[in-house]
Amino acid sequence: MRYQRVELHNHSTESDGEMTAAELMRWAEKEAYGVVALTDHNTCSGHEKAERTIQEEQLHIQLLKGIEVTTFYGHILALGIEHMIDFTNLDPRAPEKFLGKLRAAGAGAIGLAHPFCIGRPVTAGCRMDLEIHDWDQIDYIEVFNTSGGTEAMAGHIMGNRQALEFWEEKVLAGYHLAAVSGKDIHQKPQKLPVMITYALLEDSGEGQNEGVEKAVLGAVMRQKTIVTKGPLLHAWAEKEDLWIEVDHSSEYENWNLKWAACHPVLRIRGKQIEKELPLRFTKSTEKIKIAGVLKEEQEADSQREHTVVLRMYEENCQYENLLAAGISVRWKSGGNEE
Repeated sequence: MRYQRVELHNHSTESDGEMTAAELMRWAEKEAYGVVALTDHNTCSGHEKAERTIQEEQLHIQLLKGIEVTTFYGHILALGIEHMIDFTNLDPRAPEKFLGKLRAAGAGAIGLAHPFCIGRPVTAGCRMDLEIHDWDQIDYIEVFNTSGGTEAMAGHIMGNRQALEFWEEKVLAGYHLAAVSGKDIHQKPQKLPVMITYALLEDSGEGQNEGVEKAVLGAVMRQKTIVTKGPLLHAWAEKEDLWIEVDHSSEYENWNLKWAACHPVLRIRGKQIEKELPLRFTKSTEKIKIAGVLKEEQEADSQREHTVVLRMYEENCQYENLLAAGISVRWKSGGNEE
């Protein structure tokens, strides 16, 4: 497994951004992103310009094409799509037909942007007011929108805490949803300690050279993403044991330099359990076994599929101390992760 730093929600002067598509690509290169999505409001006009900049300037990033479908009922992110479709017949009480049209038009992953952002009368349309009945039509949720800065600055306006809790509830209900962050770039971002997204790619050469943007899209569809302020981790189940593998190589927020002084706490939440367990990091990359922690979850129903969601905190499980989230583990009783 390897981690790819990605940014999946951005705007240019093709809609309401202040940076051109070319400037956005250069910014992403400077900030060490591997894949950057261009998701202007209701237009794909910047895609060709972004691609040309990457090619002519030989940038080491890949473009993931997309759109932010912007309506009065919420904003829908469509990744992988290359042309805008008509949304005038979108029914906010039954949006599934429109979501199907997005998929048919080429959207490889469909997500909800800032679903709990403050809405009317302050920002009409920014809050998700679509009445979604079939959650299998949604592939991911933007659980951290950092366009307003840090959580202390703008988290309550963007509704990030609610979005993360909502994602966890849906995942524990059995839906296969990835969690991502989004800078929602409209102007050049400040350097602030906010959540960013990493996609977990397979070691089998997936995304090594060309096509890494498709590999990232696949990671979203497999729920292999993490939102983090530095630590990289993935987790899996082996019967009643939980395993996590942590990687401290990320230079984001100097995590590669400060991980050893961290006092991590892992929160594990399922339908039957909610536990907070202190961890100890000893190596820059290590596997940690938490024996028997999933036993109660399995014993509640030995026949069904189980899911837990994880968060990692610094020192204690206060929201402001959150280090990483958006991690789900799914397995069947007596077996391993699916």
